Amino acid sequence: MILKEVFPNPGASHPVSKEAPQPLSELYPRLNGFRLNYVISTDVIETNSESSTNELDRIILKFIRSQSDLIVTTGRTARSENLNSSSYAPILVLTKTDVLLEIPAVTAQSKQSVYVTQRLGTVYPNSKALAIGTFQGGAPIFCAEFCRVNNFASVVLETGVSTAKDFSKARAITEVDLTVTRVSDLETANRTAIDFLTELELENLTLLQLLNHDESWFFTFGVL
Repeated sequence: MILKEVFPNPGASHPVSKEAPQPLSELYPRLNGFRLNYVISTDVIETNSESSTNELDRIILKFIRSQSDLIVTTGRTARSENLNSSSYAPILVLTKTDVLLEIPAVTAQSKQSVYVTQRLGTVYPNSKALAIGTFQGGAPIFCAEFCRVNNFASVVLETGVSTAKDFSKARAITEVDLTVTRVSDLETANRTAIDFLTELELENLTLLQLLNHDESWFFTFGVL
């Protein structure tokens, strides 16, 4: 698969495969801060990401995870995705319910830790899954403190729109990696990206990078 640069170096190309993801190290370097990763498909009613992602997007997601200290998601997203643990980084599942999670991330053994904001003493089948206690207040403040205490500097957010919006309002997002799939032209891809960023109420953005492969567009925005 060839990733073509639309911006900032039009015409540049980067061959990428599952076996050789190395070119992504220049395109998605390690970042200190909160990096929101999100996928939009213009012709799919999304119940989970399987309906909107493709092989290349999944390769990029895995690479971004490999550059991160922590993956943050929510209980709602974890249930929708039937979330597995990651071999690249620990996962933090934000939830305010004590209804026991029944997802592979906490039921199957994993190499990396899975932290869940549920009542202390809650036991999961996965010995690497740990209930760290409930939290009050906003997710951005809780996450910032959790990362500070545990020395997690590079964090990828894999949440739904409402939680992403909370982080946006708290000015906690450093970068947005947005994939728009099933779009054949740049104009539609740009419009879809702008609509999404507007929905999140993100301001002071700068386009750092735009890549294309077939009908998939990979935007990277920096938040000033």
